[in-house]
Amino acid sequence: MTDTDRFEDDPANDHGRLEDDAAPDPDGTDAAPITGAGVVETFPGRGRTVGDVVEIPGRSARTVAAGDVLAPELADSIDHDLYTHQAEALAALDREENVCVATSTASGKTLVYGLQIARNYLEATENRRTDAAGGERATVHGFDGAADDRRDATAYVCYPTKALSRDQERELNDLFADLGLDLTVAVYDGDTETGTTRREIREEADVIISNFAGVNTYLHDHDRWTRFFRACELVVIDESHTYTGVHGMHVAWIIRRLKRVLEYYDADPQFVLTSATIGNPPAHSAALIDEPITVVDEDGSPRGPRDLLLWNPPPRDDGEGPGGPAPTSAGPHDSDDGGGPLERVPASVEAPRLFSHLAYHGAQTLLFAPSRKLAELSVKRARAHREDQRAYYGSDGRGDELRSYHAGHSRQSRHATEHGLKTGRLDGVASTNALELGINVGAMDATVQLGYPGQRQSFWQQIGRAGRGADRALSVLVADHRTLDQYVVRHPEYLLETDVEDAVVDTANDAVFAAHLRCAADELALTEADADSLVDRDRLERAVEMWRRAGLLSGRLETGVSYAGPPRPQSSISLYATAGREYEVRLADDVDDRDDPEMESLARERVFRDFHEGAVRLHEGRQYEVADVVHDGPRPHVVVRPTDVDYYTVTNREVTILDAESQRSRRVGDFELHFGRGTVLVYHGTYDEVSIEAGRKRRRGVPTNLPPLTMETQLCWLEVPEDVERALIEKYRDFDVPDVEGTVVNSAHLGYAGGLHAAEHATIGVAPLELMVDKRDLGGLATLTIDSHLAVPDATAVEGREPRSIAAAEATVRERAAALDREPTSGWFIYDGVEGGLGFSRAIYENFEAVAARARDLIADCECGRVDGCPACVMDDQCGNDNRPLHRDAAVDVLEQFLGERDRGDLDAHLDDEYGGDRRPTLFYA
Repeated sequence: MTDTDRFEDDPANDHGRLEDDAAPDPDGTDAAPITGAGVVETFPGRGRTVGDVVEIPGRSARTVAAGDVLAPELADSIDHDLYTHQAEALAALDREENVCVATSTASGKTLVYGLQIARNYLEATENRRTDAAGGERATVHGFDGAADDRRDATAYVCYPTKALSRDQERELNDLFADLGLDLTVAVYDGDTETGTTRREIREEADVIISNFAGVNTYLHDHDRWTRFFRACELVVIDESHTYTGVHGMHVAWIIRRLKRVLEYYDADPQFVLTSATIGNPPAHSAALIDEPITVVDEDGSPRGPRDLLLWNPPPRDDGEGPGGPAPTSAGPHDSDDGGGPLERVPASVEAPRLFSHLAYHGAQTLLFAPSRKLAELSVKRARAHREDQRAYYGSDGRGDELRSYHAGHSRQSRHATEHGLKTGRLDGVASTNALELGINVGAMDATVQLGYPGQRQSFWQQIGRAGRGADRALSVLVADHRTLDQYVVRHPEYLLETDVEDAVVDTANDAVFAAHLRCAADELALTEADADSLVDRDRLERAVEMWRRAGLLSGRLETGVSYAGPPRPQSSISLYATAGREYEVRLADDVDDRDDPEMESLARERVFRDFHEGAVRLHEGRQYEVADVVHDGPRPHVVVRPTDVDYYTVTNREVTILDAESQRSRRVGDFELHFGRGTVLVYHGTYDEVSIEAGRKRRRGVPTNLPPLTMETQLCWLEVPEDVERALIEKYRDFDVPDVEGTVVNSAHLGYAGGLHAAEHATIGVAPLELMVDKRDLGGLATLTIDSHLAVPDATAVEGREPRSIAAAEATVRERAAALDREPTSGWFIYDGVEGGLGFSRAIYENFEAVAARARDLIADCECGRVDGCPACVMDDQCGNDNRPLHRDAAVDVLEQFLGERDRGDLDAHLDDEYGGDRRPTLFYA
């Protein structure tokens, strides 16, 4: 497969039909409203450095005749050939295999499971006729099959969003109508009318569309679903790549519970998963469904040529407004009088300008924004740009039908926007990723991305929304001044690599497993059989015993273990949290109930990080301020009130790690790499207020008065060899950081410690380049004394004490370091930022070399020219130590020694003298 075979920008519609002009011109000569070069030439305020225009060639379709794959009654109803990946997937399903179709946006994945549903329907109808002729009847767990005159073939289809569910309901109904089949498709979720409507769907629908939050709830009443479950022959998991991290864990256990109930009704369905291109579709898919699976990832769909414009905004002029003029001549690394880099125009300001510009030039455009607030602001800023540049754009209203779109809008408003895009009435829409996941809005001319979305699969899926037949499409990435964004615009080849990020699902989190085990016992009594199918025997027995002692389960596996706790344990499952106490979100007493945000319960770690008193959060397009947090009592809760302010809040954190235990380790050269578990103490002691318009901090260090957050979680860590450490301490012993507090100011170790700190920031920052992880769910700690953070047998002086402040935590680490009878090792930790872990640090441990190489490139290639780096390389706005100390060169040295790219002899010149004098200080930096 070539590099470009991975690109996800195909123009075919989702049923796999080809328009008359949809045979792409591989030479890319087709007309387009505006090209990448055209944008550079025509954008007001030329002279800026914008980066590269990458040309991606078109590709012709590869097809198979429908009659070669399908029975005549279906093949004769299809007026087009199938793409090769559709044919391959259908052939695997015909062999009774589970299938994951991991191909590009708009490559016709819906048609795969739509046709399989149709095949199952026709086969079941024929079997029903045969059984009726033979007078057979079947009884399944008390349900008399002969009393039902319907076909015995149903399908459960799960989508990640309600909007996508309703869009695909229309798509499937249209498909079955085209095939001449009388199949009933219905959506069954939280918006479905209760009572008669729900009962009719359960008793009559052939295809039920839902989401996993719904499935989790409905399994409690599985006896109401008897007719549907006993006939279930297909389970579809659409957009399966979205199920990663905590959400992926929950979905994996919900699927296992669903399979268990289906088995009770003697159903053994096949699974079809559809996914964007990810790095590990076999492992990820198998982890979700706990079964072998066949992956189809050779994409046979066509695509037109594409210009990919990587746009790096210039340094900003403090006098310019959000829509206003850009500098006309400024390079990306101009310095102010202090020698530091000028702050760039934020992507949140620059992307709307380009959005407006493309629409003006006749390109129907989708702008993808990372939040609902920015989607709304982007439309306002696009219009302001038109006003500020009226001399260029004029006042004739050309291309100014712009609108925002996100889940906070009403269903009627969203449908109107979708219709406006399909009909061409709208010139552009600024959206969250709600339009990333395949909602049918037709083909756009162009996309603009407000910042890099975090993973290549999401990047290509978003830009895949643009492409009209064989015409040249345009996609613009407007980089923000962040680690990932700057890496991508400096390394455009990264986007062309065939290795896409791995999606991470780890079912080892005991807290998540235990919560779902209670639900499983409520649905059907747990028995010996579950030790073979649900989970391994030892883990099952330990969890059953834990819940039995807590009074929530009763009985024995030999005879059946039943749930004995409060009704409906399914309602306690939060698909985005692991365990521990959850906090209700309540509206302040003096606020109108119509302003209730109706938010789901929050995990404790998220309350500490994002919902402390004084925090300002965005929900459903509205701002809410946290007025109070009640941690104690039987029902912890957060009290919010609506607000309208021009800032948001960012919580600062300080961290230490205690009692880390290695469960796996491996050597990389002379470096030692570990994975294990430990206790992370996180202190969210203060927060900052950040201006929405300018992105600058307007108020710093506001106290939160929160206690420490203690997490038992997964982590990995790297130990640096003694000779590398000694040489780098000596090499950078003259490094100084002005105004650093404490006794470390004159330490010879400060430069080396700054290198470890910078390397820790960079490895976390680039982890999403290799893995589908969320940087916000990772944390790190660079330390000169790793051993004092480990579970050392002789470090007993502080047992039983939880340090209540970061100062107390530092004292604990010093005590443990003093108790050591050897010089401790230095290095850095990376940990999962939720209770029990997510599997992210395990994935980083397994891919540490690739992550380290990305980090080294990021730091070494940054042209900021600063020893302590910049936000584009090693600075992190979540750093608990205010990004001090940081040393780019020392970080590069450590990483290159780890990667074996620097000769160890280069260090000899720095090993002549004793380093540091006395025992090293117990420095650690989050």
